[in-house]
Amino acid sequence: MTKEKLRKILKEETSLDITSIPIDEKKSLQSFFMDQGFTLSTFYLRFFQKGFSEWEIIGVENCKRQFLALPDVAKCLLDYVETDVLGSTLGDKGYLYTLAQCDKPGVFYSCLKKAQGGLCVKFADFMSAKGMSSGTTIKRFTEENWKTWENIGIQALLEKYIDSEHD
Repeated sequence: MTKEKLRKILKEETSLDITSIPIDEKKSLQSFFMDQGFTLSTFYLRFFQKGFSEWEIIGVENCKRQFLALPDVAKCLLDYVETDVLGSTLGDKGYLYTLAQCDKPGVFYSCLKKAQGGLCVKFADFMSAKGMSSGTTIKRFTEENWKTWENIGIQALLEKYIDSEHD
């Protein structure tokens, strides 16, 4: 795959012309991405019709990292201290920020809910700017049932694919 084609795929919502890739390369690319959780229809739709949203290009894990790196988000999570009904402290300050970086399903979004401070709304807006609707953000980040390609991102997978072609 040429660098020009790679750049085109990695441009938000830009697809390739179906005739721009030889059949054998399409089959190889399709096989690689099906191993990453693509269906045949998703492969065709994303590569040759619709293209990818920014969140799909960079991946869910990078979206989480970028969001947690925002100063006001980090401050809210770092300042959070859980208390019981009597007001006694139940954990260490900063614990929620560390926990939000955990890769266990559902933990990230539950940390945003717990911290309050409007972080769930802020995250929905953040993801909306990357091409994911608010409703989808709530549902998908609550469930955290990502396909490999969604989690890692198209950019990293294309780099892996290109590296495997040269081995």
